[in-house]
Amino acid sequence: MKKSTKLSVIAALSVLIFVGTAHAISFSMRIVGDNDFAIFTGTSTGINHLLYQNNYVWMDQIPNLATLIFDMPVGDTEFYVLGMGGGWQENISGLVNGVDIASNGVSVSMSSDVQSYLTGYNSTTVTNGTYNVNLADVQAAFSHLTWGSPVFNNTDIVIVQAAPNGVGFHFNDSTAHLFSFSTSDVGIQPTPEPGAMLLLGTGIIVLAGLRKKFYNRIV
Repeated sequence: MKKSTKLSVIAALSVLIFVGTAHAISFSMRIVGDNDFAIFTGTSTGINHLLYQNNYVWMDQIPNLATLIFDMPVGDTEFYVLGMGGGWQENISGLVNGVDIASNGVSVSMSSDVQSYLTGYNSTTVTNGTYNVNLADVQAAFSHLTWGSPVFNNTDIVIVQAAPNGVGFHFNDSTAHLFSFSTSDVGIQPTPEPGAMLLLGTGIIVLAGLRKKFYNRIV
């Protein structure tokens, strides 16, 4: 077999191996909220997946605090933590991939109040931990939201006891807000979409073909 042909075969096999072995990246999450929360993933332009729905009454948040393991959906590059208020104090904090989301190293944006877009939202179900967010509601609300910097707070009793550094993001009673941050800020490099990987693979094969033509011309 000619050297140029071998190069093309190796390139093609490399692409198949590269695409075939791609997998979602696993990460840990340990979030505490007062009162309720849900976790989403997506991109800078929208929300794609509901990753986790908290279902504990507010006084059980700390006893049930646990480190959970998830796979990052392919193509997603942003986390969206939805903090939901039911009354009195409202804060949210925690660790994602071992990184404190309320630390200076994580650039977090806070949305305007989203509760009016959430079907059936009320303070009683949120406080009791029985309210479940519909992905479609949050997706529909996304384009109507404005974003700004979050407010830090270290006086809420739940956050002081359970947050990594006793600090969380504060929001007003009976409101709901999304807190957005990049996966790269917590050390997670997203898995490319299959189409993007195939495009990269095709480019490798094309380059190998061009090299073959060039090689044939000079031998």
